[in-house]
Amino acid sequence: MKIILQIAATAALIASALPAFAGEAPAVPPRTYVVSGNIHVAVLENRNSVYLVGDNKVMLVETNFERNAAALANQIASVTPFPVKLIVNSHWHGDHIGGNKFFHDAGAISLAHVNTRIRMSVDQINPVINNVQLPAQKPEFLPMMTFDGKMTLNWGNERVDLIHYPDAHTDSDVVFYYRNNNVVYLGGMLEYPQYAGVYSPDGFVDAINKILAETNVNTKFIPWQGPVISQTELTQWRDIILLMKTRVGAMIAQGKTVEEVVAAKPSAEFDAKWGGGRTPARFAQDMYYVLTHGTR
Repeated sequence: MKIILQIAATAALIASALPAFAGEAPAVPPRTYVVSGNIHVAVLENRNSVYLVGDNKVMLVETNFERNAAALANQIASVTPFPVKLIVNSHWHGDHIGGNKFFHDAGAISLAHVNTRIRMSVDQINPVINNVQLPAQKPEFLPMMTFDGKMTLNWGNERVDLIHYPDAHTDSDVVFYYRNNNVVYLGGMLEYPQYAGVYSPDGFVDAINKILAETNVNTKFIPWQGPVISQTELTQWRDIILLMKTRVGAMIAQGKTVEEVVAAKPSAEFDAKWGGGRTPARFAQDMYYVLTHGTR
């Protein structure tokens, strides 16, 4: 009975936190800028879509919300006359895949990890609050091609390695290494400086450690939200996840309820900087859930 009551309390608390999370950070005006070489970022609704201009074509990573697809295409067209020929989704969340149909209709093909297509093909239910996080997508939104593990693309004068890291932010996360320019796009692995959803703390930490091992102090990292950062900021995010796992795990071992964990404010020293998107309460609740129920 105690476990049932705790799960119900978790659902109620997370539901109460959703409006604050949905509000997110103050809006950043739409814009596009160069990161390095022919690697650009288009920002719409605070979200970063990365596009690489090749010899006569564009590779776009993340298509944002469906409502922003035309605006995203216009941002790219303001920089290059070349068409978007390839779109890639880093994972299955709705703000990463919403413009797929728009770009498909314009002649692009699409690529994602196999788990992204699987997730997009059926309703994705949040098991804590029992709501549909992403409804099953129509065929015209689904990735046309999939891969598993690692894939390399040669686009213009750039080599791009796509590497899958399981059980981190989701089970389908892909990180993009633009090798010739020493640039990395992190996908949903980091929203800087905001708490992100954690699918598995161990998987997340393992993924970040592997990313750090693949890069160096001069690498430019593009997060899903926020400015270009360095290894320092990515390391900070890894350490926050580790500390939260330790603190929340210890309270769970003591028999603490989700309400008691949230009241203890386990992320307190980071909240002023990192708590502007996903609320500290939501971050604590999410960590409580994955540590008591496993991956979602």
